[in-house]
Amino acid sequence: MNITRDQIIDSLYKIMCTSTTTAIDNKVSNNDYFKRRVLGFKAEIEFEEELKKSDFSFLKGGILLSPRLDGSKDMKNKFAYITIDSLHQNQYLGIYSGISKWDEIEILYYAKINLEDWREENYEVKENKGAKLVNKKILVPSFKLFKFDRNSNSFKESFENNFSDILKIGNKRTKKSSKFHLRKREHFDYFKNYDLETLKKIYAERYFLDKKKNEDVIVNTIDLDGFIIKKEKTFIVEIKEKTPIKPENIKSMSNKHFWSYGWDTRRILWYSEVQKKTGFEIFYIVRQIENRKDRKFVQWDGISLNDYLKGISWSNSTGGGGGGDTLTVPYNHFLSLQKLLDKTYLF
Repeated sequence: MNITRDQIIDSLYKIMCTSTTTAIDNKVSNNDYFKRRVLGFKAEIEFEEELKKSDFSFLKGGILLSPRLDGSKDMKNKFAYITIDSLHQNQYLGIYSGISKWDEIEILYYAKINLEDWREENYEVKENKGAKLVNKKILVPSFKLFKFDRNSNSFKESFENNFSDILKIGNKRTKKSSKFHLRKREHFDYFKNYDLETLKKIYAERYFLDKKKNEDVIVNTIDLDGFIIKKEKTFIVEIKEKTPIKPENIKSMSNKHFWSYGWDTRRILWYSEVQKKTGFEIFYIVRQIENRKDRKFVQWDGISLNDYLKGISWSNSTGGGGGGDTLTVPYNHFLSLQKLLDKTYLF
């Protein structure tokens, strides 16, 4: 079937609304969890476009899935790893060779999206808050599943081609997951600015990790935003869109010496572990915007995790936008994206 941009955005809207709560975040003005989640794709899409101006290439990050720990002494973290993209699987061999060094990752899969041969299926939604569930049409991506073999350092086609194989690592659901109502369609309007292939890849990932996951299992997920590569060097990137933290004092507000950026404490701990286990260095990339209301782009800023840790104010933490604490680093420790990439390649 011929798929339009509007069809993809509409299907994405239904899935994300249905699977995502709206929780007002009192720590951040003009924001809520649903809004942050929907708008969060923009920085990642724009960063991939920005990187095309450099000598670095970009590959999508994967998702790690793990069961919820039950509190017993013997149960420890274990993971499944999956990337969902339309590129040939062998373009990810170097990435998977590094990720597979992490011994707590038990299985690694690659889902190669076929950008054609999609179909439709029924999907239950609530059109309004408190309304009954009704069937609406959404798109179903076509894909081929590959399992990464550590011994041969290669991908093997999965003849079952069943996405549920990845979800087996989770805890089986004993009751249906909650479904939230459709709302705030205007938050999805910005997707109209992007090409069909980009939207298909975004939608395919959300179809499998929001819809399929929520139907079958209870599982924890945590993502890697992406990888940047130049020759033999590979780095993991965490990409955010935000405004620098500025003092309330008007006289100091324009002085960058008093600015800072925060990073969620949970993500710092997570990426420190990822860096240690895989050997891939981590970059924190910020798409700087003027404010959260207008979201006008200013410039790209960046810093390595190692340099961020050197500048952290360990004795102070601030409230973050995701319900947790953040640790801050002075703004002047960050470099422009181009300077960060240039510096990276010198060493």
